[in-house]
Amino acid sequence: MLKVNEPSDAITAMQPDWAKVDALVGGTKAMRAAGKAYLPQWPSEKDASYEYRLKTSTLFNAFSHTVENMAGKPFSEPIAFDKVDETIQTWFDNIDLAGRNLHVFANEVLKSGLKYGLTHILVDYQRTEGVQTLADEKAMGARPYVIHIPPGAILGWMSDVVHGVEMLTQVRILENVTVPDGSFGTKLIQQVRVLEVGKWATFRKGTDGEWAKFDSGAVMQKAGVPLNFIPLVTYYGKRTGFMTADLPLGDLADLNIKHWQSTSDQDSILHTARVPILAVFGDDRDEDNSKPVVIGAGSIFNLPLGADAKFVEHTGAAIGAGRQSLQDLEAQMRLIGAELLIDATGDVSATQAALDTAQQQSKLSAMVQNLEDTLDQVTDIMSAWAGITNDGDITIFKDFAKASVTGQTEIMLTNATTLNLISPETWFSEMKRRGVIDPDALWADEQERLSLHAPMLPNIPPAVVPPVPAVIPPENVEA
Repeated sequence: MLKVNEPSDAITAMQPDWAKVDALVGGTKAMRAAGKAYLPQWPSEKDASYEYRLKTSTLFNAFSHTVENMAGKPFSEPIAFDKVDETIQTWFDNIDLAGRNLHVFANEVLKSGLKYGLTHILVDYQRTEGVQTLADEKAMGARPYVIHIPPGAILGWMSDVVHGVEMLTQVRILENVTVPDGSFGTKLIQQVRVLEVGKWATFRKGTDGEWAKFDSGAVMQKAGVPLNFIPLVTYYGKRTGFMTADLPLGDLADLNIKHWQSTSDQDSILHTARVPILAVFGDDRDEDNSKPVVIGAGSIFNLPLGADAKFVEHTGAAIGAGRQSLQDLEAQMRLIGAELLIDATGDVSATQAALDTAQQQSKLSAMVQNLEDTLDQVTDIMSAWAGITNDGDITIFKDFAKASVTGQTEIMLTNATTLNLISPETWFSEMKRRGVIDPDALWADEQERLSLHAPMLPNIPPAVVPPVPAVIPPENVEA
């Protein structure tokens, strides 16, 4: 039996963390679908009660919001190119042949790295059967392109050390492909792509349920020259080894799951506190509770002489403790994620939050540097495949310390301009650098636009000037 679709031990070890991330990113719906995996059933809790609690639980999705916010910071400014071949730059406008440019594609790769700790980019080439020369390839518009391979799609790999560098010798990728189904329909099936140095093969399930080779071919570069490496580049967010990684935001994921569980507990406490319980004293006529008591404005029930009935209500003490616990968790998530997701609560100081934010931004800067290196490798492979000489570099914005999160720096710059401490042109340049103003805007163009409009004076309150002492003429001064 061919076990081409079975994941390797290394992949199996990382899958629980990826499942945790997938559930959080999927939001309330995915967390409910995960059921007892992340919301355990209480001891002695009835199945019906648990199902009700699960269906009414909601997720405060700090993890997903943090990933989105952190991944957006590097792309607040356009990606810059230095000495990148013009032909390759035109490919960047549709780098994956699916309409996405390099800016959008790189943002997706960074998000995946933040979520899972690693992700992969496969450089592929449009199939050119029967083509003999580079001129023929150009005439048919053949060109290399990229495919984002999420970590869960990698089933396993083999590697070897070549000239002191560990390199892939085989990798198995699980793919979903659309195939014809009847005369007019289509259906989605799974196949496994196996890449080896200089060749590839695909495997699909046969009618007997067994995996068998479906197609195969050679991996060539230029016109008929075999590619001497596997064109898969791995981007690491938190590397632990070759093709393995840990979750960069693993602590945040665990806290977010704890918050999900604690929120469910808090909702249950609130439900109990809001619904008073009727207690009947001195009535032993229905010891087995076989006769339900109906309570309401249009109903009545009789009690024997000497019996009493009272409503028992929750004191509410646990509600405040539960609320404080949730606030503490939210504060911890905000610090770990380095994003101002919620107002600070508890004993978390503004200074502590600022220091933690700077630390996380430093980690993010390192991740962006890794992303630059990854994209440079991808560009080198595309160049080699197409027979183009390219010595260029890709640069992504990393100066997060100068990109104010709270806006205080922008306010200070504006006040300095109003007080003539800096020039308007300096203010304009600083605002462009922080992404407040369109990075493509030019000062000369703004000056021309301003000349067409009457100046708009800011509504500045008059300055408070201390009174000047009156000068007494000498002749009025007493000797």
